[in-house]
Amino acid sequence: MSLSAKQLGEKIGLNAQEMNTLLKEEGYLSGEPGNYNVTATGDSYVSEKSWSNGYGGYAARGYSYNVWDESILDRLDTSNENLRIIREKTSLERKNRRAEKEKRSQEYWQAHSPLYKKDNVNEEQLEISGTELIIGIGIVAGVSYLTYLGYSKIKNMYIKHKHKKEIQNRQD
Repeated sequence: MSLSAKQLGEKIGLNAQEMNTLLKEEGYLSGEPGNYNVTATGDSYVSEKSWSNGYGGYAARGYSYNVWDESILDRLDTSNENLRIIREKTSLERKNRRAEKEKRSQEYWQAHSPLYKKDNVNEEQLEISGTELIIGIGIVAGVSYLTYLGYSKIKNMYIKHKHKKEIQNRQD
């Protein structure tokens, strides 16, 4: 029976990422997460399946994935000690990728955002005085009140117009 890495991993208590790490450690895969290649050793145990949503054109979605012969589990070292090592290694790789991604993000924003530049903005420029706050609240309140008055006026005009039409309909 052919199983995906996720399904193989479930049989021995690993998730898909950990199972791929185990297959890589045992020499059946090469590459990095998201870009694995099957080695010559793994060719006899793997086949490729494809999935497509059936649409054509822009809406077409699909991908290919590897399915493994279940007999590969007999060839892998699935001892508790090895599975613990695989889990730790995968966890460490995940943490390192997350840290690298965070580092790249910080570098990007420091280069492209004026808020990160120390000489561009200082704390005093960001503070709001009490007068500015009161003026801002007054403006918001004034605009809200004028909006309410406008809405009331339009509503009353609509009611009068509707009432006039009803009177005309009764007279006819």
